[in-house]
Amino acid sequence: MFKRLSLFSILILGITTNSLAQQDCQEIKATLEKTKAENEYLKNSLKIGKAINDVTTDNILFKLTKVEGDSKAQTVTCTIVLTTSAANWYINSDVRSIIDIDGNEYRLKSFTNGASDYLTAIQLNTDVPIKCTYTFEGILPAVKMIKLFKFGYSHSAGEPYFVDFKDISIDWK
Repeated sequence: MFKRLSLFSILILGITTNSLAQQDCQEIKATLEKTKAENEYLKNSLKIGKAINDVTTDNILFKLTKVEGDSKAQTVTCTIVLTTSAANWYINSDVRSIIDIDGNEYRLKSFTNGASDYLTAIQLNTDVPIKCTYTFEGILPAVKMIKLFKFGYSHSAGEPYFVDFKDISIDWK
């Protein structure tokens, strides 16, 4: 009788231990998945300020950070961050179109220069970045690359200047 009782006790203890171990394993798997998701979020957040291409001219850093396509709206939005190392001043942007690798030109649909969506003047403060976005219309998702995005601008001297960004891949969403 004692042997049966101890054998039964060992069997119950083994089943209980096994179910607790499986429960702990599920908790560990859930924690691991959560950690993986957090790591992916942090990796993507590091890419936010990273430039696709950058050019410095006239004491202004022109940093192209994103070229994103919207397949439903058939638009492409280029995001540029401008930073000047010179004394506070302003420039007037003159962005009109982009050209794809087949030579098709697409007109500017809308833009924002800092907080303004109607002024072409961009106030540049020394060592303070300002974000500008330019959205172009009529672009199908089949277009995978922009051959030329020409950022035209002028400043107090009045002469036109240009910064060219070439061979840029579009990130379609």
